[in-house]
Amino acid sequence: MQVFDHPFSFSFIKHLYSSFRKKLSLIRSTHNFFLKKIKINGKTIDLGSGDGSNLTYYDYIDHNNANIEKADFFKDAENRVDLEQELLIEENKYDTIILFNTIEHIENYKKLISEIHKILKKKGNLELFVPFLVLYHPDPKDIFRPTHFYLEKILIDQGFNVNTTLIGVGPFFAAYQNIFRYLKFPLFQTVFFIVFEIFNRIARIFSKDYSNYYCGIHASCNKK
Repeated sequence: MQVFDHPFSFSFIKHLYSSFRKKLSLIRSTHNFFLKKIKINGKTIDLGSGDGSNLTYYDYIDHNNANIEKADFFKDAENRVDLEQELLIEENKYDTIILFNTIEHIENYKKLISEIHKILKKKGNLELFVPFLVLYHPDPKDIFRPTHFYLEKILIDQGFNVNTTLIGVGPFFAAYQNIFRYLKFPLFQTVFFIVFEIFNRIARIFSKDYSNYYCGIHASCNKK
């Protein structure tokens, strides 16, 4: 398990301000910044992607060498796929699967991970993100929040090698993630982030449980 040490820099603050103007949450904005490190390749399917009209993470993740399909069940997606059921997709079909902000809405989440393993090629990659210390958000339902320990266990049990990274770490980051939406203007949201982040940096110096507060988990996995 690793921790994404989000920068406290002008470029990151500028990124947050731009993201807040687009009505993105703090954790989603931070995860997008993290995705600059991620590259996807080959035949790819993005599960739970909705109609594909608001997928801001593609502005950051390197997908120049990927052929991407979008799939969802409840929205008008390119492919209609019910993630609660067996995936009616041929085995060993995809080089990469993306599963962002989706698994927390799935009741049969272990079955879904098993099905993803089935449709991935050998040595294929799964890029997964799941929120943790965030509000309840039914879309159309909201099921669970796995810790990084439990998420790793699920993935390993289903036959993946796993590298997890905590996103949005620290008690003041987590606190601000859950209250920043009440500040209605992007400029105010950005200014208050700076204040909370100063306290977050101080807490990191003195707190022994600093990294126990996190807002999301990114897992980069490959099929054994």
